[in-house]
Amino acid sequence: MRQPAWFLAHGAPFHTLGDNTFSRFWQALPERLHSPPKAILCISAHWTESQLTLAGDTETPMIEHDFYGFPDVLYAIRWSVAGGTQQAPWLRDRLAKAGITVTEKNEHPFDHGVWAPLRRIWPEMTIPLFQLSLVRGWQGEDYLRLGASLSQLRDDGVLIIGSGNLTHNLHDIDFHAAQGDAAEWAATFMQALDKAIATRDPETLANPWLLPGGRHAHPTLEHYWPLLPVIASNPDPVVAMLREWTLGTLCMHSYTS
Repeated sequence: MRQPAWFLAHGAPFHTLGDNTFSRFWQALPERLHSPPKAILCISAHWTESQLTLAGDTETPMIEHDFYGFPDVLYAIRWSVAGGTQQAPWLRDRLAKAGITVTEKNEHPFDHGVWAPLRRIWPEMTIPLFQLSLVRGWQGEDYLRLGASLSQLRDDGVLIIGSGNLTHNLHDIDFHAAQGDAAEWAATFMQALDKAIATRDPETLANPWLLPGGRHAHPTLEHYWPLLPVIASNPDPVVAMLREWTLGTLCMHSYTS
């Protein structure tokens, strides 16, 4: 059965802890699936390579705690993930038939863009999990083309997940902001981006710096790019699963395609 594609805002590492708006949202996501995926392919803001790279063909997947200055409890997190070696040949074949050429780096550990939300969705991950890198030098058009090709994998039973945030300016994080509050510049950017998402405007989606406040919302674009393959993997309307803000400027909107 065809699987969806999700864009998940992964937020700050501590959002994976305890009971909060985002952990409850993640925990409820399996209810949206009509059948278990054959595999999961995740694209995270936190892994970039010089060419499109696949990870996950290993008996013992590892996670990395790729952040600094957070509470010790976060560095103690471990996550049980099933090895992807049995499903990897099938996934390689599906990627090739979709016209997607990858190199492999199977020892690469899953970063917190992957495990922070997914460990709350699947505390014991028994579905084969793979990660696809961002590519240094790619532009928005490249990620839209990738998404169009990934549509075929959805037909084959692969759940596509993009993990990032649709505003990401760490210099403007406000730890004193009330949950749900958004700075004016951030809200203005998201209003414009939501319009582009609703109309599926490829030029605007591929060039978020052209939107009001775009460079403020994304001084760098790695947290934005995972949205584009999700949108482009399906011609149907994109639907918001969650609309929420945290820390004053961090957009936690999440979408399904």
